[in-house]
Amino acid sequence: MPESNALVLAGVVLVAAALAAWAFTAHRKRQEAFRELLERVGFRPCPAEKSTLEGIVNGIMNDRGRHYQVEQPQRLAGDPTIYYYVKLRDRQDADEQRDAGEELLFRLRRRSPAGALLFVKPSSLAPGLATRLLGAVAAGPWLTQPDDLKRLELPADLKDTNLLTALGPEGASLYDVVDAKLLSVVQGVGDAGGMIIRLRDDWCVVEAGGHQLPFRVDEIVARMRPLL
Repeated sequence: MPESNALVLAGVVLVAAALAAWAFTAHRKRQEAFRELLERVGFRPCPAEKSTLEGIVNGIMNDRGRHYQVEQPQRLAGDPTIYYYVKLRDRQDADEQRDAGEELLFRLRRRSPAGALLFVKPSSLAPGLATRLLGAVAAGPWLTQPDDLKRLELPADLKDTNLLTALGPEGASLYDVVDAKLLSVVQGVGDAGGMIIRLRDDWCVVEAGGHQLPFRVDEIVARMRPLL
């Protein structure tokens, strides 16, 4: 290999190594900042409740053939009871990527115990073709969905809002299972890093939208608290 090419290759390797180190350091800093946020808000580890939480989570998911584990469970001090944890989906085969997501779990005052699944976006993402496609993908059969829920038609007054799509019992209307006050509140959850809201009986789960969006648990708790 000519010396000039060797120098270029060495430079590329050094740059790649530097970028990897920077990404790792940035990730560690985000994790540390998030742990400090949980502690500042009042969350404390509750490992003894892991098994109970796994039973609740699997019941809410109602996803036949899948099992979900709860890791790093924490409970907010005081009342009402609010949990934070990392949810892990078991792999069905060795090649499948193990899905993981951060969630908040709490009881909610609702007029209907029916299951529902709401996908929301942040306000910064303007309505348009991209959000319609995102809504279609979110409700697609390739994602893990509760076995008893189907895609619902969004009422005209909720189109082009932060609510991308919704699932509920077959034949139901959205307002049959989720009241207007709750829908108004959850549309702001996307601005705090939540993207998926799962409802079943009196349980509510808010799932983080991914590592790209900070999961601001303090803001989500503040938004949801009037409904608890």
